[in-house]
Amino acid sequence: MSENSQLCDAILSERSQRALARLQEIFQVSWVPRGLQTFAVSENGINDLYMNLNRHLQEGKVGRKEKLLVALGVAAVSGSPDATKFFQDAAKAAGATDIEAAEAVAAAIACSIYNGYYKFRSLVPEEFAPAFAEFKASFNATMFVKPPFDEKIVEAICVTVSTVNNCKKCVEGHVAKAKSLGLSDEQLDEILKAGTVAFGFALACGACGPVAC
Repeated sequence: MSENSQLCDAILSERSQRALARLQEIFQVSWVPRGLQTFAVSENGINDLYMNLNRHLQEGKVGRKEKLLVALGVAAVSGSPDATKFFQDAAKAAGATDIEAAEAVAAAIACSIYNGYYKFRSLVPEEFAPAFAEFKASFNATMFVKPPFDEKIVEAICVTVSTVNNCKKCVEGHVAKAKSLGLSDEQLDEILKAGTVAFGFALACGACGPVAC
């Protein structure tokens, strides 16, 4: 055990330590991000996060693996390498392949490019909007033309990433596409909950600065 780990064990309550241990057990990973260990100094914070992750990343109307791929995509665009690695390991433990994990990240990044472009149109002053509406979003997005895995997973990732990125037009388009592929309102609700708790996890991993355990 490292000196830093011993220090964190001394700082963390038993309840916080149990929450971190349960995260490793539930998601079948051998580690937790160091920033999360610092976040766990807040006993209520880490326990709420643990409960939310445990509740919303389990098998339901949407499969556990699929939810973890959504979580991975959200973590990747949140800018947290540790959260991305955590969910990559968790998704693989749930049966995802290396290729599926990589493509989930690629889908999230491709979606984010469009999110940034179309979000601008909702923010530009109304008098300038007609001019910009004439332009095309001329970005490569093979992911959306030839999905590398189940198209429902691609749309699940895009719905949640577009929500986190606050792009109304993209949310509308991806929800419509997801429903046309057969995803129900209940499944979309589960997908959104999986993605938003993953976003919270990513924020927690980076919210406590450089102090690490």
